[in-house]
Order: sequence, then structure tokens, then C-alpha cells
Amino acid sequence: MASTSTARRMAGVATVAGLTALGLLANPAVGSATVTGGATVVANPGTGTITTTITGLATTKPFVKCEGTVYRGDATVLDKTTKVGESYLVLGESMVAGQVLTGASGTGTSKTFEDGEYQVRTKCKEDGDTDYQDPIEPVRVTVTGGAATDGGSSDLGSVQGLLAGLLGQFGS
Repeated sequence: MASTSTARRMAGVATVAGLTALGLLANPAVGSATVTGGATVVANPGTGTITTTITGLATTKPFVKCEGTVYRGDATVLDKTTKVGESYLVLGESMVAGQVLTGASGTGTSKTFEDGEYQVRTKCKEDGDTDYQDPIEPVRVTVTGGAATDGGSSDLGSVQGLLAGLLGQFGS
């Protein structure tokens, strides 16, 4: 009887182990690292920049980095083909690389973009991640006061107006 009882226990353990492994395949997030937290993304009026602020950042493995990545406003897929400019780091005193984070926060601001609508994806990495994790959904923003869109002008009147504007700034 002892051998039948032991065989049943072993079969039960194997069944539970098999179901657990199957569950991890069906839902890999249960068995993998997770970045959680919230973020706000805003376009800074008149500057052409975008600022991302992360709050409540928590990781299950040592933290690597977080960044904001800007994509075209009309993009249906957010990847390298729709990316605009360079990503910008989101940094904070409590966002220490190599540590497991709880309640960390930080801020990052982009370089200047041309006026228009963009999508911003906030993404983070933990130690061992092969791809970024997205703690929040992409956010749409409208940039104003950005970089010149026409590349400038060689018209003398435009140059004189620009010089007068610059001199006026120093004269005040």
C-alpha cells in the first residue's frame, strides 16, 4: 500500500508541476519580471519639448533604466520606423540602477520637436530584459513652439527681423 500511496503523491506532484509550467507558458508575466508605476507625459507649451514624469516605479529585478520615446502622431505601430528623434532618459534620485525599486520617481525632458502631434511611449528595463516593458499606455501630445519647420529663409528682410529681435532681447 505504501508504494501505491507514494505513486499517487508523485503523480499529484507531477500534475501540479505540469499545470504550473503550462500556466507560465500561457501567461509569461506571472513568471517574469514586472515594472509597475504611473507616468504623466506633457508637451511644454512654447518650448517644443515633452516631459515625462514617473511616480511609484517598482521593479521585481534590479533596475536598468527608463526612457521616453517619441513617435509620429499618426503611427499605428510604435517601432523604429515611426520613431521621431532620440529617446530621452527619465532620471531621479530614487531611480538607482542595479537596485530593486519601490516607489521610485523621476523626470525626463526631450529635445525640441517641430510643432505637431506625437505619441510618447514610456518604457523601462530591468536586469536581464531583452526588450523594454511599458508601465503605462502611450500618450498623445501636441507640441507647440518647437523647431522651425521650413528650414529658414535667405530673404534679407527675414534676417534683419531676426537680428532686430535678438538685439531687442539684449537691450531690455
